[in-house]
Amino acid sequence: MTSEPVPPLGKGVGLAAHSGFDPVGSPVWAAGGDFPQLTLDGERLAENIARMAAYTAGRGVRFAPHGKTMMSPRIAEMQLAAGAWGITAATPTQLRVYRDAGVQRLILANQLVDPNAVAWLRSELDRDPAFECAVFVDSPAGLDLLEGPGIRPLPVLVEIGHPGGRTGVRSITAAEELAAEVRRRPGLRLAGLAAYEGSLGGDPSPEVLAAVRAFSREIGACATKLLAAGVLPEDGFVTIGGSAFFDAAIDGLVAGGLEPARVVLRSGAYVTHDDGFYRRMTPRSRGAADAPELRAALTLWAPVLSRPEPGLALLLCGRRDVGFDQGLPKVRGARNRDGSDARPLEGTITQLADQHAFLEVADDADLAVGDLVELGISHPCTTVDRWGSIPILDRDHRIVEVIRTRFA
Repeated sequence: MTSEPVPPLGKGVGLAAHSGFDPVGSPVWAAGGDFPQLTLDGERLAENIARMAAYTAGRGVRFAPHGKTMMSPRIAEMQLAAGAWGITAATPTQLRVYRDAGVQRLILANQLVDPNAVAWLRSELDRDPAFECAVFVDSPAGLDLLEGPGIRPLPVLVEIGHPGGRTGVRSITAAEELAAEVRRRPGLRLAGLAAYEGSLGGDPSPEVLAAVRAFSREIGACATKLLAAGVLPEDGFVTIGGSAFFDAAIDGLVAGGLEPARVVLRSGAYVTHDDGFYRRMTPRSRGAADAPELRAALTLWAPVLSRPEPGLALLLCGRRDVGFDQGLPKVRGARNRDGSDARPLEGTITQLADQHAFLEVADDADLAVGDLVELGISHPCTTVDRWGSIPILDRDHRIVEVIRTRFA
């Protein structure tokens, strides 16, 4: 594999690029970079991509994984090669990143309201007849902003939300009325319906799962009704799915009468999984035997800076390096700075400062200043966006590739 160029003086492997050293082929401990360093387990990454592809194929649904998790055209390339139908983005900037990388089918899982972004998308649709991109809309005002000149009509997905949720009309009746309104706009084309079920609850309780199924069933029934009435086109589809309740979302849509082939799932965090939030939430974790077995592929390696008092170690790792919105990092183990003497370590990260992590350990813990602590993360989306370059490692912790993220 050929690595993407590493920005010089970026943190981690960026130091190697600054000195002119190619880190590919070297163990991460000897790659010329500095620590902390976020890494990807190449084997687990490939397994997660393959298992989710097999799961969606087995359920008979299409898959447009959410690109916001990694913001990496290289990762998107791997997902598409594994059979993904398209790629999802959350912002106009993300849309442009994936389009610039040559992705031919995109979904903007959000409202498009910026005139410059609307003009750009319309020009792309006109420039390339093979390019496909549908955007969410939840109001006549949103339709007004999407209208404009163009050879091809802009495909839109009527978004259905729920009380207390994010965007989306708040009732099925409103969705039907907006779908009819789209058909009256000559510069727009109704492509289908859209929803997000993840905001229905933050735990995998039976009550939350029942709410997800009920919400999705209503949407499936709505789509079935609109298809029968000729309001939705023959190629119309429904897109749904975060990374926690995607199984229940599919179940609900199908229970509402929707053919699985019309479902486009959008899960994104599956690609790296995690050791916290998603480890607790995803279908296999809560006992769904037919769901894909996903494994945490991200690791943050942080050096020990100080053992200032019994039971405490300070690590060079903080809020600028790792997400903390869905839980603090999890301690996996420790090793010497040169990678030797890998060993288990019992401990708990109790708090994060900007550049420090407070690690609570036993007074006699085998942990010295300069050692590396191996940390698992919770919620990949808010960890990956802190890193411009992430090495992919093999089983021997050698760098086989460096991917670039495109958050900024």
